[in-house]
Amino acid sequence: MESGEDKPRHGFINRYWVLIVIVLWLIAWSARDWLAPAEPEDPPAESGVVLEEEPSAEDQEAAREEAAREEAAREEAAREEADREEAAREEAVEEPVEVEALLTEARETYWREGAAAARTVLEGGLETQAYESRERADILGELGNLQYATGDVEAAMGSWDRALEKLPEGERRAMMAPLRPIYSRHHPQGADHLERFR
Repeated sequence: MESGEDKPRHGFINRYWVLIVIVLWLIAWSARDWLAPAEPEDPPAESGVVLEEEPSAEDQEAAREEAAREEAAREEAAREEADREEAAREEAVEEPVEVEALLTEARETYWREGAAAARTVLEGGLETQAYESRERADILGELGNLQYATGDVEAAMGSWDRALEKLPEGERRAMMAPLRPIYSRHHPQGADHLERFR
């Protein structure tokens, strides 16, 4: 049998359960920010993520101007190189200098007057040759040797590359063999760079 005390208590919960649910809901709703999991404002230090500050408008403008200046300088250098190559093609003298005589003169000048004078002789000889001539390859090869002997390895490799481009296919291998050790030591791609001339 049920006691009389259980009934009123049980009746109280039945009567006010809707009211209790509403009160609990209001409490939860008003504390929603406190009860919600917080999102970290900064990433944890161990994640390795570093947020960079957004550059100011002045910094962005300065960066754009710097990039534009660099691009203009690259374009100007490319234009100058193209102009020099075009001028070399157009200014080829009607009577080219005999290459063997020029190379002998450059070597003698090197021993008598030094590297700068020998370089002037070789560069003058380049101007007398047609741009696509085979003789130009011999002069460029000797110019590369001179540049290498004076310690300008990068310029020497540039001259040798241009010489290899001018040589007929059959003659390239003979020139490439002594260059392999030099390119292995000094070129970023090593001797593999020479494979493009095969």
